[in-house]
This record gives sequence, structure tokens and C-alpha cells, in this order.
Amino acid sequence: MAKKLKISSEHTLTDLTDIAKTIRPLAKQLLGKSGFMQIDLMSNWEEIVGENLSKYVLPQKLSFCKDERTNGTLFLMVYGGAFAMEVENKKQQILQKVNTFFGYEALSKIKIMQNNNPQNFLIDKNVSDKPKKSLVSKKEETYIDELIKDVDDENLRLRLANLGRAVFNQEKK
Repeated sequence: MAKKLKISSEHTLTDLTDIAKTIRPLAKQLLGKSGFMQIDLMSNWEEIVGENLSKYVLPQKLSFCKDERTNGTLFLMVYGGAFAMEVENKKQQILQKVNTFFGYEALSKIKIMQNNNPQNFLIDKNVSDKPKKSLVSKKEETYIDELIKDVDDENLRLRLANLGRAVFNQEKK
């Protein structure tokens, strides 16, 4: 018999349920209309920009004018000032690679947001000696792990776990 997880009062999740059916509504709600484009971008970020850059630069948001899917802005979270300078110098290359991935000129601008918290990136955790306090309980961690356990892509699984933690942390602020 399949084990059931309770997602909300009216929904349950069985072991045989496709994880995308659970994640997509959450992602669409969190990411808005451009949610599916963002999921594709996040899922393929490493192959778009390369392994080295993907560890220190993460896509955060796509922004378009109302009812348009061109001339958009890509918001990137970058680890520290040195990498922000590198991204600044590579903006055109990154835009070209992302637009090639989408198959059309979807984006025309990049906005850079610096973040010095190594836990938000796929880098060695030894960069920061001070452990950050997590507001996520063991039960919530287990719930997140259960939701993403069938995701094959390691990079996507890590980012989904971080998204889940962020959602739980946001609820407690």
C-alpha cells in the first residue's frame, strides 16, 4: 500500500505521485506567470552558464512588461563583490546564452544583487565559519526531503530544498 503524505487539508500525496504535480503549483504561485520559464532556467542554469559560474551566480527572477515575453530582465543573485564584477563583465555573454536556451530574444537586461551568504550558493561551506540559525524544524526538513526525493537532478534538488526552507522560514518571520 502506498504511503500518503498530507500536503493540505484537501490534498494528499502518495509515493506514486509525480513530484512535478506537487511542485509546479507551488512554483507557479511563488514565481508568477513566468514561473515555468524560471523553473526551466533554474533547472538548466549550470549547463547554460557553466559549472564555475553557476556556483556563485543564481537566477532569482525573470521580469517582463505586462503581457510580453520579450525585453525581459533577469535578476541574478551573486556571491560577493568580486563575482559581481565578473558578472558585470559577462552580462552580454550570459544574456546571449540564456536567450539561446529559450530560443528567442526573451531577455535584454540583467540586474545584479549581491549576497554574501554562502548557504545560498553551491560553494564550499568552509567559506563561513559561523553556522546560520535555521528556522526550519526537523519535521519540516523531513517533509521537504520527502517531496524532493524523486528529483534526479542534484542541482535542482538542492535548489528546491532551499526554496522549501525559504518558504518555511518566511512563514515564521
